[in-house]
Amino acid sequence: MRVDIRLFANVKEIAGRDKLELDVPDHATVSDVVQALRDAYPQLREALQHVMVAVNLEFADPSRRVQEGDEIALIPPVGGGERDDPFARLTRDPLDVQQAESLLSDPRHGGCVLFLGTVRAWTGHRQTHHIEYEAYEAMVQVQLEQLVAEVEQEFSGVKALVWHRVGTLYPEDIAVICGAAHPHRRAAFEACQALIDRLKARAAIWKKEVFADGSSEWRANP
Repeated sequence: MRVDIRLFANVKEIAGRDKLELDVPDHATVSDVVQALRDAYPQLREALQHVMVAVNLEFADPSRRVQEGDEIALIPPVGGGERDDPFARLTRDPLDVQQAESLLSDPRHGGCVLFLGTVRAWTGHRQTHHIEYEAYEAMVQVQLEQLVAEVEQEFSGVKALVWHRVGTLYPEDIAVICGAAHPHRRAAFEACQALIDRLKARAAIWKKEVFADGSSEWRANP
């Protein structure tokens, strides 16, 4: 059978395309697909040592069988389309802090915490010109919605918000907003901390940092 495989970040850059077609045996597993890629595209072998695989927008175990028509994606560990959920948003538009605060505003909530993640101008001694954020957008939208629901369930009474921007961002641009509101400040702080930590650990978002000297590097999204 023939499967389509989506590529992102450094894997896409090495391959020179964002999608590959591959013939694999019927009843092939995720592990079989990765091995077939190694055989068919030797230039990807090193990068494939570090990827995870998603099937139909969910991370997949190597033993999972794939079927024709499955959406398979290679997820490089260098960090996880917009839908109409105002509290879980992946967008190319600038992030509006006042709008985020307004969504969380509630007369019952005495504490509202917002975390803003911005593009820094320097990484060590290297000056950043811009960052290119890339995401497996359909999967990330699902992840953001799940994250909001998870934190709201874990921290009873919390209202949560997670926004992330993709595309080209420059120093001081806001890349991420995490917010939590609760009747008490301690729960709001703890929920906001959980949001940003879990977002960075899970979401299929990557960034390519382009430096002032013209060099570039794919980096984790810490």
